[in-house]
Amino acid sequence: MQKSMTIQEVAQLAGVSVATVSRVLNESPLVKEATRQKVLSVIHKFDYQPNLLGRDLRRSETMKVLVLTPSLDRPIFAEIVKGIEDRAKEDGYYVLVCPTSNHLEREKELLQMLKNRLVDGVITFSTTLSEEELSALGQKHSIVQCCEFENASYTCCVSINDEQAAFDAVSHFIELGHQRISMIGASTLLYSERLREQGYRRALTQHHIPCREEWIKHGGFFHHDGEALTNELLQLPVLPTAIFCMNDSLAIGCVNAIKKKGWSVPGDIAVIGFDNTHEATMSTPALTTVHQPKYDLGYTAMNLLIHNMVHTEKKYENVMLQHQLIKRESTLQS
Repeated sequence: MQKSMTIQEVAQLAGVSVATVSRVLNESPLVKEATRQKVLSVIHKFDYQPNLLGRDLRRSETMKVLVLTPSLDRPIFAEIVKGIEDRAKEDGYYVLVCPTSNHLEREKELLQMLKNRLVDGVITFSTTLSEEELSALGQKHSIVQCCEFENASYTCCVSINDEQAAFDAVSHFIELGHQRISMIGASTLLYSERLREQGYRRALTQHHIPCREEWIKHGGFFHHDGEALTNELLQLPVLPTAIFCMNDSLAIGCVNAIKKKGWSVPGDIAVIGFDNTHEATMSTPALTTVHQPKYDLGYTAMNLLIHNMVHTEKKYENVMLQHQLIKRESTLQS
C-alpha cells in the first residue's frame, strides 16, 4: 500500500463503525465475537497500525513518564536512571529521558508533554522552575524531584541528607588532623551544593576551625573544572592540606592538579569526592568519597511517582536515603 490505512478505512472494509473498530483495538468486552473476528481479519490482512498517539490521548493514561535531567554527561545520572527504568518496567511504564541543559524555556517546552497528557508524570533531577511554578504544576500533575529539589508543595522529593554528608566528609579530615581545609564546588545555584557548603561550614565551626573564604571555590562540574579550581587554590600564599570536592569528577581533576605540581595525595594534600561513582575507584589514588545510593534513589522516585499517578489519594513525601562515607587512599596513607 502506498500510505498507511486509516481507522475509517478499516471500519468501511469490515462493515462496522469507527467506534466498533476502536472497541476492538481496546479489547472491549462489549463487541460480539463474530464482529471482533471480522475487524481483526481486516487489520491483519492489511497490516493496519493504529495511531498510538491518538489512542493515548483518548485513554486516561499513556504509560509513559518523562525524566528531566540537566545533562547526560554526569556519571551519577546513569545509575539513577537505571533504578527509575527497572521500577517503571515492573508496572509497564516507558521512560523518556530528556536533557534540559538547565534552560528554563527548554524545560517548559518538555513539560508541555505533561500538560498535553502525552506522559503521565515527571521525575526531575534539577528544575529551573520557581517554587510557585512547580507547586502549581504539582497540583494538577504527578511530579517527583530526585536529588536536586525546591521546597515546592504538591511534589515528592527523594534525596540524601547533603548537609550531613558534607559534615561527615569534612569531619573525617579533621579526625585525621587537618586544620586547613578547602572546598571546591560546581554551582551555588544547586540546592544540594548549598546544603553541602553548609555542612562544610558547620563542621569547621563545630571544631573551632576558621573558615577562610579564599579556600572556597565554585566553577563547573567536570574534571577540567576541578583541575582549574585546584590550581587557583595552589597559587594562594597559604595552602590547604585537605580539599573537599562536591563531586567525584571535580575530585579527580583536583588530584590531577596536585600531582602535576609534583606533590602527593594524600601526603601533601588529602582529597575527598562525592557520589561514589565508578570514576572514584579508577582514580590514582582511589578516592575517599560520599556514597549516594544512586540506584535506590531512582527506584524510590519512580515508586512514588507510580503511586501518585494511579491513586487519587496523593502522597507528598520527602524521602531521605542513607549516605555513607567510603574511605580510600586519597585520605588514608598506606
